[in-house]
Amino acid sequence: MPEKSVMSITPLTRITYEHVQIDAEGTPIISGTTMKVVELVMAQMAYGWSPEELHFQHPYLTLGQIHSALTHL
Repeated sequence: MPEKSVMSITPLTRITYEHVQIDAEGTPIISGTTMKVVELVMAQMAYGWSPEELHFQHPYLTLGQIHSALTHL
């Protein structure tokens, strides 16, 4: 008799990002700014910038905001 496959169902875990909020249109933005998370992520992908370089290019963002945005997507 073949063994039965057992699927474990775990409860969903809600992850919150301290420095990311959702605007009225449902777009994730960096808290305290009007910058969309996707804009920062695209800059990181396009230029290969580290979080420190992103901070240098966007000095109005904290490293906490940058790390939170990069992990959001």
